[in-house]
Amino acid sequence: MASRSNVRLDALITIVDSSLEDIVTDVFKSSDFPMLLLTHGRGSAKSDIYEILGYGGPKKTVAINVQTHNMTKYLLKKISDRINFGKPGTGIAFSICVSSVSSVLSRICVEAEENLKIGSEDMATVSKEPYHLIVTIVNSGFFDQVMAVARKAGANGGTVIHGRGLGSKEAQKYLGITIQPEKDVVLIVTPKDKKLEIMESITREVGLNTAGTGICFSLPVEHAIGVGIMLDGIDAD
Repeated sequence: MASRSNVRLDALITIVDSSLEDIVTDVFKSSDFPMLLLTHGRGSAKSDIYEILGYGGPKKTVAINVQTHNMTKYLLKKISDRINFGKPGTGIAFSICVSSVSSVLSRICVEAEENLKIGSEDMATVSKEPYHLIVTIVNSGFFDQVMAVARKAGANGGTVIHGRGLGSKEAQKYLGITIQPEKDVVLIVTPKDKKLEIMESITREVGLNTAGTGICFSLPVEHAIGVGIMLDGIDAD
C-alpha cells in the first residue's frame, strides 16, 4: 500500500441508461464507498435508435466519484460484472487520473480501500486505451448543435448534463460576453486521433464568438469499458 501522502487517486465517471441506475448505485453501496455524486443527463441518439437497442428513451444516469487507483479497477470489474457493456447503447465507464485532492479526501479514499481489503484476484483487467474526454460548456439549448458539429468531425455520441454558470465582470470586459446562468455540459469520449478535429470544430461553430459562447477542454482517459462498443457500434446519425 502506498503512503497516504503520495497515493494515486482517480475520478471514475459512469454513464448508463437510466434503467440501470439501481444497479450502479447498488455496486457502490455494497462496496461501502465513501462518497458518490449522482446526476442525470440526456444522450445524443435519436429515439428510433433507443427503440432498436431496447431502451425506453435518452435519459442517462451519470455517476462521478473519486477513489484510489486500486479501487477504480475493483469498481470497474464490479460494474462490468453486473452490466453488459457489450450491448450497444448500454453506457460507458472510464477513469481519469486526479493530480491532487485535499488531504481529508485522500485519507478517506485510502481508508476505504483498506477496509475493503481488495485482493489481487479481484482486479479488473482493463487495458489503457488512447481515449480522451472532451468537456464542452455552452449556453443552455446548444447541446444538439454541439453534437451535430462533433459528429461531422468524427464523434459518435455524447451526453449532456445541466449546470449553472457564474459570470464575472472580467469575462464581459475582456471576452465581450455575458455569462448566462443555465449551461449545457457536454461529455464526449473519443479516440485521441479524433480529439483535435472535434475540439476545433466545436470551438469554431459553438465557441465564444457565437451565440453558444462555448468553451471546451479535454482530459486523458486512463481505463475504460464500453468505449469500443460505443465507437464501433450503431451510429446515432
